[in-house]
Amino acid sequence: MLLALLATGCSTPHTVATMSGQGTREVYDADYDRVWKAAVESAQNGDLYILNADKRTGYISAKRGWRPETFGENVGIWVRPVAAERTEVEVVSRQAGPPILALRNWEHRILGSISANLTT
Repeated sequence: MLLALLATGCSTPHTVATMSGQGTREVYDADYDRVWKAAVESAQNGDLYILNADKRTGYISAKRGWRPETFGENVGIWVRPVAAERTEVEVVSRQAGPPILALRNWEHRILGSISANLTT
């Protein structure tokens, strides 16, 4: 029973990469290149670091490592062109292990950071 409880909260960068369609989405009134740059910058905020960023496929894999309050989080970011000046971003954030003291969900933080990066 304990093993099942621990396994339900766990994720890896690989499992998060398969979760497209299960995250929080926002569409920005900006071209793909501008949004891609803002997404890469946002994926490096708040103790996150980028594991892989592939502009051709539009996928960014990021992670926050172990902290005293958490085993960390795995984050997937998909950047997709919708039209010439409209780009959608989807973010999935999952715990890397069972929560110790605090859960952190990066989805709204990253989307908000992208918005802020696009207005500067």
